[in-house]
Amino acid sequence: IDKDQLDQQFQPDSVSQFMNTIPGVTTQENALDTAQAINIRGLQDFGRVNVMIEGARQNFQKSGHNADGMFYLEPEMIKRVDVTRGPTSTIYGSGAIGGVVAFELLDADDILKPGEYAAVRTRTRYGTNGNSKLGSATGAVRVGNFDVLGQLNGRWSDDYKDGGGNTIDNSGDTTKSGLVKARWQLAPGHQLTGTFLDYRSDFVDQTSTGAEYDSTVDNKQYTLGYTFSSPDNPLLDLSAKVYRNETELDQTRLQANNAYDRSFDVETTGFDIFNTSRFEFGSAKLAITYGGDAFEDRVSTFAERPDSSVALTPGGRRTVAGAFVQSKATFFDTLDIIAALRYDRYELESDDYNSDGSRVSPKITAGVTPFKGITFFATYAEGYRAPAITETLIEGTHPFPAFDVLPNPNLRPEVAHNIEGGINFSFDNLFRPSDTFRAKVVAFRNKVDDYIDMVGVGEPYCGIPIPGKEIEDCDPSLIVQTQRYENIANAVIKGLEFEGMYDARSWFFGIGAHLIRGENADTGDPLATIPADQLTLTLGFRAFDEKLVAGTRTRFVAAQDRVPTGVLATSGYTVVDLFGEYAMNENTTINVNIDNLFDKEYRQYLDLENSPGFSARV
Repeated sequence: IDKDQLDQQFQPDSVSQFMNTIPGVTTQENALDTAQAINIRGLQDFGRVNVMIEGARQNFQKSGHNADGMFYLEPEMIKRVDVTRGPTSTIYGSGAIGGVVAFELLDADDILKPGEYAAVRTRTRYGTNGNSKLGSATGAVRVGNFDVLGQLNGRWSDDYKDGGGNTIDNSGDTTKSGLVKARWQLAPGHQLTGTFLDYRSDFVDQTSTGAEYDSTVDNKQYTLGYTFSSPDNPLLDLSAKVYRNETELDQTRLQANNAYDRSFDVETTGFDIFNTSRFEFGSAKLAITYGGDAFEDRVSTFAERPDSSVALTPGGRRTVAGAFVQSKATFFDTLDIIAALRYDRYELESDDYNSDGSRVSPKITAGVTPFKGITFFATYAEGYRAPAITETLIEGTHPFPAFDVLPNPNLRPEVAHNIEGGINFSFDNLFRPSDTFRAKVVAFRNKVDDYIDMVGVGEPYCGIPIPGKEIEDCDPSLIVQTQRYENIANAVIKGLEFEGMYDARSWFFGIGAHLIRGENADTGDPLATIPADQLTLTLGFRAFDEKLVAGTRTRFVAAQDRVPTGVLATSGYTVVDLFGEYAMNENTTINVNIDNLFDKEYRQYLDLENSPGFSARV
């Protein structure tokens, strides 16, 4: 998804607003926090989906009743997002057995028109639901072979209302962010890029027991990248990057007789480097990509008083490194063969426990284009995910009803075995000049050995002990069991995805759908993170020399009642959105978005609160 589509169809206030329209992709949000979590093909949490911003991994996590793996990003900064579904992302690093989401941020080319050396773009927006406001200013300057972009953003919103008119308490926030991105063409083919991102959000978090915490999250990210490519030397197409991501969540409990501070701090430092060498042998072409990457997570937490959330988000250090080689061979422009190997190794340690492991994962893909515009493809790929710090080291007591959570230093890494196949369609000038048709249908089956999940261990007991009484005297709702992350033998996730778009310039129509099922193959129990079935339809038109773009988007989401014990099921729902953009002149554009046109009351699967009701944004 690129910037034009984001601006014309979404004007998003959050990443979820457009990610949820991609087949096989869903999100999990917390209305009381500005964090986002992404699910691909039923897999999420603890790095199963590798989310990267400018190539930097987003590994922040805090134990609770929400997603165990989230990130913070201002949508105004996004230039484009690339989504890779399934464990086929050799060059994107370790652990991505679900897939990869790579966000690329704006650069000076997105602001400066040809021939310009300086420009400023401002954007303001108002939304009716929650009295939300946006102020954004982006400036860019180009001098010779150097350019720089700077952006400042501010968002203010009050508590929103759901489709039933109910106010979602503490759903408002104040968020400020900034971006600086500089590029320097050192010499022909040589480019150095530096990026600094700062995201700060203030909100009130609330636990399931009603305790409120005044919260500030501060996410700083630094990246430095170097690329070199030469048209005269096909053996060199080099990319190297180092990065550091710091996310700190500071909270103060809002209770007069029990106020105290706590914090969660995750620092990720990493690098990646790879090169592509290209060869031609008559009608055959060969590209070999090889490189390596590594990152280190350091987690530290603090609380002035005993705090279950801090105790259940353990500190520690994890180092993950890998190397890979991938070859792509093309024969007669009709047959593509991609073969790859990736080696991964990890080490995890704390004051009390240590663990490590390594593995080589293969990948093979074949694509055949028997007719122009139609490609059949099949892939077998394996992925390797090391246990996270929390999964391994978590130890503490859950508050009411009280139960213990135990560490498990003997956790084995997850190994995914993914098989998928499908057909790509790509046609231009199909029915009329300048029209385009793109479509893809995919079937997949992902078998994850040693899948890690939290399970009950030992005998059940009463969460509120009753002196002198047996468990039979306990209220059934208070009967609990000690919990621990363990390897369940096999998890199997399979599904179908379809996406297509026909664009006749004067009008366009798109469709996206997925159907995904997942279970513990040994017990038959459903997995908790499998999304509901979904169908998305988009219909729009262009007029007045394409100065006007307008349309509607409808999401049909089925009920999700195939859930394990303890997970809330959701009912099916249909949500209709409208979008429109009009370019008044080359310098001024007005956008109108109406979300949830019919004020539908609904809750996305895995979210704890209802989603917003009717909202008009201009």
